[in-house]
Amino acid sequence: MSLQALIGRRQRALFDAWVRNPLVQVQVEHPDCLGRLVFLNEFDEEVETEKAGRRSLKNVAIVGKPGNPDENTSVWVRAGYSSYQSAWLGFVNQVYGLKATRKDLAGYNIDHLLNKARSPNKAGFIRIEAINDAVNQAWGGLFERAASDPEFSANKTRYRRTMSWIIAAKLMEQAPPRGPDDHHGIARLARFFAQNGLADDNPQQGLTEMLKFAYRFR
Repeated sequence: MSLQALIGRRQRALFDAWVRNPLVQVQVEHPDCLGRLVFLNEFDEEVETEKAGRRSLKNVAIVGKPGNPDENTSVWVRAGYSSYQSAWLGFVNQVYGLKATRKDLAGYNIDHLLNKARSPNKAGFIRIEAINDAVNQAWGGLFERAASDPEFSANKTRYRRTMSWIIAAKLMEQAPPRGPDDHHGIARLARFFAQNGLADDNPQQGLTEMLKFAYRFR
């Protein structure tokens, strides 16, 4: 199994989980909360939160339970922790037995699914995954920069966050619109979501509202 194939499987598994349940978590306040928040109604005694190698649970945590690790296992880092790329590579080795290096990640970034600047005092724990480099940079330079504005009260107080249209688009390697007035770009994304099981959720409205809200501060 190649690292690229593993990345693609994990992206699809997380996206499909979000399609089934919009309360998929991307940030929590503390590792002790991970089991119940990550698995929601599926929490049981088999869910474990464990250390990633020798890394302290104060910085990196793996949460999982038996079954397909693409669906059942994830890695989380404290927002202020700097070695998150090596933490993700260690996670892949620990969970999948796949030894990979930074060179193997060519074309991908290891990214906080929620911009770490949006975590109050950089104290929350954020899920990390491998994201297409070009797509990640495009979202980072547009929406995420706007959404990280300290004027947002949520960026000062909210330690629990769920996946959004924007995070899901980035995860699935969909390029961002240029802004809330880019109707063609928003329609393109809306078609993608509609074709992937979300037509009834009105993705065009959801995307437009998120972009308008964020770009008020640009």
